[in-house]
Order: sequence, then C-alpha cells, then structure tokens
Amino acid sequence: MASAWLIRHFIDSNAAFVFADRPAGSDVPFDMYTGEFSHHGERCTFEVLADRFQLTSLAIAKVGQIVHDLDMNDTKYDVPEAAAVARIVEGLRALHQDDATLLEHGIGMFDALAQAFESDRDAVQLTRQAAAPRRTKKKKGRRR
Repeated sequence: MASAWLIRHFIDSNAAFVFADRPAGSDVPFDMYTGEFSHHGERCTFEVLADRFQLTSLAIAKVGQIVHDLDMNDTKYDVPEAAAVARIVEGLRALHQDDATLLEHGIGMFDALAQAFESDRDAVQLTRQAAAPRRTKKKKGRRR
C-alpha cells in the first residue's frame, strides 16, 4: 500500500496497479521477490523507491520509517505510529477483500498520514518563526 502511494503521488500519477504472480509485457514489477523495486539488503521496497527516485520530504521519511519497521518486521526506527498503522492495515484488509479496493483505501490512509506529518512540519516552522528574535534597525546618528 505504501509503495503504491509513493508511486502514485511522487513517481507516476497515472500508474495502474495489477496484482499478478508474474509481470507481463511492459509491466514494471514492484514489491515482488525479485526486480529493481523490491527489498534490497536491509531496505524495504518503499525505501528502495524513495532512494531511486531521490524523493525527500519529512512525510516521505516518516512514512518510510513506519513502513520499514512493519515490512522488515523490526524496530530499527521504533516510530510510535507504526503499531497504529499496522492495526489500520489489518482493519482495511478485513473490510476490503478486493485488492484494488483495498489498495485505494490504503493509499487514502497514507495520504492522511503524510498530511499529518506535513502539518507537524508546518507547525514546527511557525513555532520557530514566532520564537526567532526580531531584529530592529539601528538609527544612524551622530554621537555626542
């Protein structure tokens, strides 16, 4: 779900996803056991895609950390939201048996998550701006 979200929003907005055991013709496989866009070493497919297409933002980095911990079944980043995301994914899978429908709802979930992380970034920037000391112009004049 997360890799499809990344592809659709940052790599190819017209991407169509097909669920198949083997890619056909001009299909670009991802998140399969082989191929350029899959797990490589200690990196999950999401991380491989973000790196390959040089995608950087706070939202992508945070979602990537969550996806890594869930996909690689470890706690490398130990992001607090990971457990909640895992539960939501479980719920979506229970609600939607059709892969295409499940994927669209999953993409929506990652849209919301990314928006929340971007809102955090915006709030931090506003707080920093408000806390920054204001500079005043010194008046030029003669010393007496």
